[in-house]
Formats: sequence, C-alpha cells, structure tokens
Amino acid sequence: MQLSCFYCGKPLSATVEQLGSEVECPHCFKLVRLPEPEELKEVKEEHPTLFHSVFHDSVSALLSVIIHAGLLIMFAAVTCDNRTGQGEGEEVMLGELPSIDLGDSGGDVLDTTEVETDAADPSDLADLLEDVSPPSATPSEEGEMVDISQLLPSGASGGAMASISTVGGGGGSLGAGASFMGVEAEGSRFCIIADCSGSMSGQKLEYVKQEILETLSSMKREATFQIVFFHSRDQPYPEQGWRSPKRDRQRVTAWLQQDVQAGGGTVPLPAFEVAMKFSPRPDAIFFMTDGQFGTDLVDQVKQLNSTGGRRVTIHTISFMDKSSEQMMRQIAEDSGGKYRHVSAF
Repeated sequence: MQLSCFYCGKPLSATVEQLGSEVECPHCFKLVRLPEPEELKEVKEEHPTLFHSVFHDSVSALLSVIIHAGLLIMFAAVTCDNRTGQGEGEEVMLGELPSIDLGDSGGDVLDTTEVETDAADPSDLADLLEDVSPPSATPSEEGEMVDISQLLPSGASGGAMASISTVGGGGGSLGAGASFMGVEAEGSRFCIIADCSGSMSGQKLEYVKQEILETLSSMKREATFQIVFFHSRDQPYPEQGWRSPKRDRQRVTAWLQQDVQAGGGTVPLPAFEVAMKFSPRPDAIFFMTDGQFGTDLVDQVKQLNSTGGRRVTIHTISFMDKSSEQMMRQIAEDSGGKYRHVSAF
C-alpha cells in the first residue's frame, strides 16, 4: 500500500499489518503514524475516486450543453420567423421583432413554457444518471496512493499542516489537544495519572472515572492516550502502547468498572515512572490526587522529567483536598504546566 509522507510528501510504502503503527519515512527519516484500517476505509468512502468525480462532472456538462442547445434552437425559431407559404428573400427588420405576432404563424405554435419544463425535468435527469453508471474501481493494494491529510478532521484549525505532530509523533503546541477535569492540554499523546487510594472511595472515584471517559469521548480521532492509576503502587491500563480513544473506549469502560477500586496509600512516584517510559513520551500528563504525598515527590518528578527524553508538560489537579496544593503547583511550574483545584463534583 502506498501512502504519502506528511513531512516531505513523498511516497511511503506500508503493509496492511503496519496500519495503526508508526513507520519511518525512507526519504526524510521522520516517524509517520499510519491510519487505522477502519479510518482508511472511512476515507475511501468519504472521498470518491478521481474517475468517479470526473465522470459526474462530465455528465453535468453534457446535460448543460443539451439544455442550452435546446434554448438556442428555440430562440432561433422565434427570431427567424420561418413561416410556411412565404417566398424566399423576405426581409426581416430587427427593429420590428418586438411587434411580430407569433399567433399568426402559418406553422405550429411554439409553447416555450413546455420546452423549458421538459428540458429541466428532474426525473429525466435522474433516469439519465441511472442509465450510466461508472465502473467500480478495484485498485490493487500496491500503487494505491492515499493522502493521510484526508484523515484529519475538516474543522481542524489551520488545515492538514496544522496537525503534523498528530501523525508524525511530534509534540509541542501542534496536535489535537485534550481536556481533563477542566484543564486543557496541547499535543497528541496524553497520559492520565489518577489517584485511587483509600480516600478516593465512593463517589469521588466514580466521578474521576466519568471524567476519564469524558476526556476520551472529546478527543480528536488522531489523538492517543494512556492511563495509570496509583495507590500504594501503580495500576496502569493493561493494554500497552498508545491507545486510540475511539477504538479503546469500550474496553477502558469495562476496565474502570471491574478492576479499578479504591484502597491503599497515596504513592504517585511509580505511576510517573511508568508514564515516563512510554515511547514516544507523552506530550502532556494530567496528574490528579485528593490527598497528601511525600515532599520528595517534587524533586523526584523533576529528575525523571529531565532525563531519558524530552521534557513532558505536567498539569496538576488537586481534588476536594488542597493539602498538597503547594507541591502540586511546583510540579506544574517545573514542567511548564498548569495547576487547578476542583472543590466539588
């Protein structure tokens, strides 16, 4: 299968098995995230082939020529006054045309209303289009060119080039964006680190689960995610690698309902260690907790973020309890992120 590289625009070969993963462009050597098979199918259904478009344009042009030709013939018949029984050489003055009485013609009376109605009859046009159908295109798997920019949402700001990082694995300000518990983040890969310690039992944990599902529902198609809960240890989402919000939402829902329960202490560091090992690293991390943790976490997270890859923006959220507000603010500030307190649900 032939795709086009988002960075250099040159052809990029890929197999069906590679769809949904990242491959390196042999021309510009940048990572390009290939579309999912179902996304590629939607593109083909939403964007007709060039032959199909040209064919319908040709049919429209042909109908237009036929209609205009009929109108020209009608006007010629009216202005030339070809009446039977008149001798050759009769002179017709153009200045007298408005006074000609068509009702005195020796031939049949021309009903212009009927001619115009017949020419523009929609049923006739529909019949003509039904009688001629374009051949179905069955391109071979090799040589089929797919423009990956078609996979981007039509309402994305800045067009296809404004979301290069969402396909090529880049980060920064470009990307789909995401929101969790009222905090907005930029990029295309997002990790949620959420507290499920004993103090989160009951409605508090249920609220956070619903917020996670809302985040997945609002993500753009090209965005990806991961989730890591923590209590006395880390509890990551069991599906490895960056996940698709559209494809994985149902499985995430089942995991949240069946496996994520409140209990244990508040130890966020193992969850951060898991998040920083994702490859590529997240563009942004949402870190939320409802309680206190060790004061050494601030320096530990800063150290993790400064080694092993590019820096990740960390947005922090204190939930109901503001006892860790100062440390949460510091973690966000060290990484260029934002802090927010949610006092109710």
